[in-house]
Amino acid sequence: MIHPERLYNYLSQQGVDFYTGVPDSLLKDFLKYVQDNSTAEKNIITANEGLAVALASGYHFKTGKLPLVYLQNSGLGNIINPLTSLADKEMYAVPMLLLIGWRGRPGTIDEPQHAKMGRITIPLLDALEVPHYFMDGDESFSFESVDKAITLALAEQKPVALIVPDGIFEKYEGAIKEDEYSLIREDVLSKIISKLNGNEIVICTTGKSGREFYETNIAANNRIKKYLLSVGAMGHANHIALGVKGQSDEKVIMLDGDGALLMHMGSLPVIAHHAATNYIHIVINNGSHESVGGQPTEGFFADCCGIAKASGYKKTVSIASEAELEEWLSNGLTTSETQFVEIRTSRQSRPDLGRP
Repeated sequence: MIHPERLYNYLSQQGVDFYTGVPDSLLKDFLKYVQDNSTAEKNIITANEGLAVALASGYHFKTGKLPLVYLQNSGLGNIINPLTSLADKEMYAVPMLLLIGWRGRPGTIDEPQHAKMGRITIPLLDALEVPHYFMDGDESFSFESVDKAITLALAEQKPVALIVPDGIFEKYEGAIKEDEYSLIREDVLSKIISKLNGNEIVICTTGKSGREFYETNIAANNRIKKYLLSVGAMGHANHIALGVKGQSDEKVIMLDGDGALLMHMGSLPVIAHHAATNYIHIVINNGSHESVGGQPTEGFFADCCGIAKASGYKKTVSIASEAELEEWLSNGLTTSETQFVEIRTSRQSRPDLGRP
């Protein structure tokens, strides 16, 4: 297995010291090390993977150096446009390394949302004409792949991918950051469910909030009968909810997350414009990509309610304490007006949390 420090130092020796992307669980130990040992200007977690390719391109334009973009293979869809129309050698010829976590790798057991992308990851890179090299737990083999990728990227002035399967990195705990907020997401979900009448339609974003909703709802004797867990399609669940709302008079509750909201924030004015009533957009904001390693988002930096209000939501509510939560729960779920509700929580979750 590869210790994250060894890969980080090896990349630095090869002149690679700028990182950007969206975190992935297969890369989490390496990315935690990068987070702890890079400056904020040298490791920028972007809202989506396409933006990381653009940011890496700008870095190269200014410095002439080789950037590294990290992502899960599920994020390949977000980078197709900037890869083909910006970084491609037939356009601006931007050399970069793409460090890609290979979820759903054929022959392995993984979650269903990763099966298709796992199967087509290599064919998709081939179709994009992005050369790729594989890494594994053997350090010398993996470092040789890194060398080949760097050499090719610089020689041909184009993106080159490094494919990372599960389990190649040694565990790295990383620096422990104290929680800024005391509310616990699963407790918040339990209280929300208890205040619903059971006739609502609930749409849950990808990540731990959907898994916690599922288990909490079971514990409440399946109080909510109509719900959808969007286990994939990160950042798109709120438009699933909008599509449902457009065909129904029933109240729709959208349980969103900060990472998912930031990924496609252009959804907000569209929702505000087209969901005039009975759409409650709840963003449970813990300031992190918790399900893939806990790396930070810009969720606590952004004024989410201010952005929602500017996007056209008539009512916005910001909640950061037990008292504020109880005050909103007293009547917030019974109103018919469309509203945006941000609930800031800790990063705590149960280690035995299951998957539906």
